Amino acid sequence: MRYCPYCGNQVKATAKFCPSCGKALPATQETAPVANESNQIKDLYDTATAKLNHYTGEEGAVKVNLSDLFSEVFKHHSKGEANAIFIAGTETTTPALADVSDEWAKPWLFSRILLGFLLAFAVLLYMADAFHNQNAIPGLILVGAFAVPFSGLVFFFEADAFKDVSLFEVVKVFFIGGIFSLVVTLFLYQFVTFSTTSQIFGVMTLKDSLSIGLVEELGKVLIISYFISQLNVKHILDGILIGAAVGAGFAAFETAGYIYSAGDQLVAVAILRGWSAIGGHLVWAAISGGALMVVKRAKPFKFSQMLDVRFLVFFALAVLMHATLDWDVTILGSSYAKLILLIVVAWIIVFVLMSAGLKEISHLKQQAQS
Repeated sequence: MRYCPYCGNQVKATAKFCPSCGKALPATQETAPVANESNQIKDLYDTATAKLNHYTGEEGAVKVNLSDLFSEVFKHHSKGEANAIFIAGTETTTPALADVSDEWAKPWLFSRILLGFLLAFAVLLYMADAFHNQNAIPGLILVGAFAVPFSGLVFFFEADAFKDVSLFEVVKVFFIGGIFSLVVTLFLYQFVTFSTTSQIFGVMTLKDSLSIGLVEELGKVLIISYFISQLNVKHILDGILIGAAVGAGFAAFETAGYIYSAGDQLVAVAILRGWSAIGGHLVWAAISGGALMVVKRAKPFKFSQMLDVRFLVFFALAVLMHATLDWDVTILGSSYAKLILLIVVAWIIVFVLMSAGLKEISHLKQQAQS
């Protein structure tokens, strides 16, 4: 059988026109199977995002135009524009609901911060390697650990359309929330027993991986719930931001420890854990924070809200992604393929929650007008 390159449907080998779309078929059909696979991937994406979107209270597949989302990254921006972003969230700079846009944000400042971190990392690495300057090592560890998590956090800060959480509060949650989520996690680990396989050979079984995923995601979400209650936020995008702040802090401090312990592999560990942080604790915690706000909204926080199926679905996904990362399995024999797939899946889930957060703005405006 051949495949129509326009709609992907099967056609007879002798057909000159597609019976489905009616278009003339080219002489060769080498690219048609690719078109068919592309349609299957799109259908899978639409089905998955529509089902997830249902748990946010919205309907339909989530469409994200990545080229439009990051369209401002490569444009020139003034220092004044950067300052305007940093001063958002104060009493005098928080916009009224009528001025809040329900369109997708176009973050760009995060890319400048990431570039600054990467430049600092390269210079510190040169100092340590070319001049054998051991004093550069602590800076190398900190910059390597903080670069992606903190830059990712700025992305979520820019994407919060409500602009009602200040940078001061975000940085406070990053440091305090990140550290205390590690403390809570260490406490919860006291109630977990790992397999003999893990203890002797260092190989994580599925049960071990699930235990790690559950303990660490629970440790983070408990701290996220505290700050959501303490800051009295009311919107999904705010929850995503607070979750990202806790997750970014957790990731930065944990990664610093791993880099410090890496010995001769310090640079390799810093680079691997650095780029992979874009789909790790930062995003998993953002998912938990956004999901918690799907349930809470403007109501006071109660722990019973964590038993709501709408929260549990997203929280379970965060736990499963975390467990899959730690589980000693590969995809097509490659651990990198597994890592990239998990990053893609994590961001698809985040985009579903961000889409729901933007639709929430429309709903609130309609309620205010009625």
